[in-house]
Amino acid sequence: MAYFNHFSEPYYLAIYPDVKASVYTFRNFSSGFDHFLSFGLQEGRTSVSPFFSEEGYLALYPDVARAVSSGFVRSGVEHFALYGADEGRYSPIGTFDSEQVYLQRNPDVAAAVRQGFFRSGYDHFLQLGQFEGRVPGSFNERDYLLFNPDVAAIIGVTDQETGQITFISGFEHYVQVGQFEDRLPLFSGTSGNDIVTSFGESQTQLTGVEYTPLSAATNPPDYVLGSTGLGEIDILIGGAAENSFLLALRGNRTNPNPVQLYVGGGSADYAVIRNFVRGADQIQLFGSIDNYTQQVSGRNLAIFTNSGDIVAIVEGINTPLATVSTSADGFFLLG
Repeated sequence: MAYFNHFSEPYYLAIYPDVKASVYTFRNFSSGFDHFLSFGLQEGRTSVSPFFSEEGYLALYPDVARAVSSGFVRSGVEHFALYGADEGRYSPIGTFDSEQVYLQRNPDVAAAVRQGFFRSGYDHFLQLGQFEGRVPGSFNERDYLLFNPDVAAIIGVTDQETGQITFISGFEHYVQVGQFEDRLPLFSGTSGNDIVTSFGESQTQLTGVEYTPLSAATNPPDYVLGSTGLGEIDILIGGAAENSFLLALRGNRTNPNPVQLYVGGGSADYAVIRNFVRGADQIQLFGSIDNYTQQVSGRNLAIFTNSGDIVAIVEGINTPLATVSTSADGFFLLG
């Protein structure tokens, strides 16, 4: 294979325990990678890394899906190894925006890609970024580790049996384990226009602004904002599980006042909410529903402040939303 630095030995063995037994108990193979090259590809084993999504790769590239269907290649994994990496393709990791956001958050990487040092931001991430603590997509690594200190304690720890580092980041832990343990991740954006996509098997939170948590020990947790949504148009795409779209944030230690996002720019800044499921997902705002106006246009719902400042467009919702819960500190949820 021409390009397989996206293969993760610990991940492959964790996903396929029969292979792990063949390597460490029966000694039939020297490694999981040895098994993958000898049999795994032919057997259709495509879970080779927490940073490669077979389903996402084929969905993003219909020509590759057709090549697999016609038998030209056996899988998206094989196509990526033989052709895709050299063509600058990447694998969405639960989200289609990972390349865009990765380059936005890492301008030095974007410059290196333009200069030809790397095929893509994804190529950089596989070769260097994942070992430098860089995270793909909109997943907020710092937030996850602050609120999950047990996970933070095992990042970089070597497994005694395999001699491999079990988790190299909080993101890897979330993809492999955390999403199945009901751990609550935050997916956040930058100070510019973003596409923020959540994924996972349990509840998620999304915000389009640049959010940096400082401490989980205070109440409310301390953080700083790189933006408040002013001048931004962010697209927030909910995953398959329950999603909370945060259009207002609680105060922090420096500024205890609540922060309403996407206010101040009139029609120039707002969040576009996609994949919203009534009765399952929620939109967090501050004040009460009486402070807002909801207007239906076609199949979409627009939410305005009473002063006429648009806050959000909820796609696919053609009737007003109702308050589903309120909190003592003045926040409420629409659902």
